[in-house]
Amino acid sequence: MRLTWNDLTIGFDPNKSDALLEDWRWLVGNQVQVVVVSALGDLFLRDAEGHILWLDVGAARVTQAAESAKEFEHFKQQTDHVNEWFVPQLIGDLITAGQRLNAGQCYSYKVPPMMSGKMELDNFEPTDLLVHCSMCGQIGRQIQYLPEGTKIDSIHYRK
Repeated sequence: MRLTWNDLTIGFDPNKSDALLEDWRWLVGNQVQVVVVSALGDLFLRDAEGHILWLDVGAARVTQAAESAKEFEHFKQQTDHVNEWFVPQLIGDLITAGQRLNAGQCYSYKVPPMMSGKMELDNFEPTDLLVHCSMCGQIGRQIQYLPEGTKIDSIHYRK
C-alpha cells in the first residue's frame, strides 16, 4: 500500500495545542508548541530554542528529533526516520484491516508500550486525539518512577 503524509499524520487545531499538552507538562514543560501529530498520536514539538522534539506518547518519553524545523523537514525525507517516527508499515496494516480514522482521531494503544503494550495491529484502535494524549500523559506521570516490571493493579484518571 502506498501511503502519503496525510495517512502518516493527522491534522490538528493549533488552538488546541495547549489541551493536547496539558497532561504532559510534567515532562515537556511550558515552552513548547505542537507542530506535527503522527497518526499514532505522537507529538512533534518546537521548543523555545527552535529544536524539534519527539514526544513518544505511548512510551512517555521525549527526545530531540532535530536541531531545527529545516533539519526536521530534511529528516522526514529519510526512510529510517520515517520508519521510526511514523511507523508506515503499521499504519498501512491498520488501514488495510479497515481501521480508518475520523477527523480528530489517532490510532491509540489499548495497552501503551510504557505498560508493556506491543506495537501490533490488535493493540490499536481509533481514538479521539485529546483523549489519547490525556490518558497516556496521566499514566506516564503516575508510573514515571516505578521500576521496570512493577505490577500495576489500577490506574486513576483525572476527569
